[in-house]
Amino acid sequence: MEIGPELVQRAQTGDRDGLRELVEAAYPLVHRWALVRTGDPMEADDLTQDVMIQMIRKLDRYSGTARFGTWLYTVTRHAASDGFRRAKRQADVAEDPRAVEAFTPSTPMGADEAIDRGTMSGMVGAFFRELPLRQREVFDLVELQGLTSPEVAERLGIEPVSVRAHLFKARKALRSRILEARPELAEDLR
Repeated sequence: MEIGPELVQRAQTGDRDGLRELVEAAYPLVHRWALVRTGDPMEADDLTQDVMIQMIRKLDRYSGTARFGTWLYTVTRHAASDGFRRAKRQADVAEDPRAVEAFTPSTPMGADEAIDRGTMSGMVGAFFRELPLRQREVFDLVELQGLTSPEVAERLGIEPVSVRAHLFKARKALRSRILEARPELAEDLR
């Protein structure tokens, strides 16, 4: 979802409703990015709050030369990096079911299928969190959010060929880890 320039302009000019709408539109995007960056739902919640405050404080610095989503993603990346430097440690991966929300199906299913899918979702979510940060970011932006390689390259400040390389590595690593854990899925993953 791209946040339109007219909404940003309304918020920049002091329109309280515009600012509220901007925060409501930006919050789910930032939270998703924060979850990808941290791998931990609790830290993602904290990071999202920090980014929302920074977004409001720095909104006057947004010039409109890049898409607002790109600018906001950069703010999120910097806030996450600052948090990592302050903490001087990697985030511990929690086994919180919210961490694998993106992998959980929303369609109703039988009890056996729900247990199997829940197990698979947890497993894929855990493997996803094991990927290097850049691969997690690229995989999320391309596969889960549907951005193109050039859009991801702009957002991350890397070349499109690097996006494709990270995506290839992420897909390969996930496929390999899934097949190690569930070799009976080999036919399904061809």
